[in-house]
Amino acid sequence: MNRSSTSSVGALHPVLFMLLVYIISVVLAFFVCRIIYFSIHTDTSSVNTKAENLETATVSR
Repeated sequence: MNRSSTSSVGALHPVLFMLLVYIISVVLAFFVCRIIYFSIHTDTSSVNTKAENLETATVSR
């Protein structure tokens, strides 16, 4: 008599698929939120430093 049941991995296919989708969503959300956070909270001291270096380079010519 043949068994018509599926294998254990095949039975877990929907669970594994949803787990993979969840992990990808969390990783993408982390990077998107991080990019938005750092674009809002820029470091103004590094911007001023770059401007000062540019001014000294133009003055020395």
